[in-house]
Amino acid sequence: METYELPELFQLVASYDKSFESLAYPKTEQQQGKADLSAESWAAALGDIPADFAKSVVVEHYRRNSTSVTTSVIHREWVEYRNQQIQKAESAEIKAKRRPSAEESLRGWERATAALLEARGQDADEAIEDIRARRTVLQVKCPVCKALPGKGCVVNTGKRIQPLSNNNSHPSRFDAAGIEQQRPTMPPRTREYREEIPGAAPMPEE
Repeated sequence: METYELPELFQLVASYDKSFESLAYPKTEQQQGKADLSAESWAAALGDIPADFAKSVVVEHYRRNSTSVTTSVIHREWVEYRNQQIQKAESAEIKAKRRPSAEESLRGWERATAALLEARGQDADEAIEDIRARRTVLQVKCPVCKALPGKGCVVNTGKRIQPLSNNNSHPSRFDAAGIEQQRPTMPPRTREYREEIPGAAPMPEE
């Protein structure tokens, strides 16, 4: 605050606290000298604190307290306010930072996978398309084993329920997702790929 702004602040304080009346409304030369010195010392103590903020602190202080307001009270409130503003700004900045979308993350992962598969001499494009298809399939509920979206398919072996081998899904789940299944990767007519619900009678030996 500037020195010229203090008389108005003192007048506000005096409306709550009679001990400030001589600073707010000096009647003698001695009182004026004291008011001027107080204004200079308060201005130095409050520094860059805006006058409007100081006034708001005064009002809030006397709403809750009967003791006289001081520069330390106003300064403490200013520091707390500034810290809160800094924290809000930092939080907003963190939230504003653009996070990669799921599709962008997948593309980044695909690039890494493609590089690895190519180094092994495998067809990276075909493998990635297969991975994409399997991820899409997992987004729907399996009509056979009733596996929920995001969960892998299971099979009832008669003794226990276990995941399908190689993280595969039932053919009907591919159909439900509208995805053409890569049949070569699945052995035909094995027990675990039957289009039956878990708990069905064992498949007869061929």
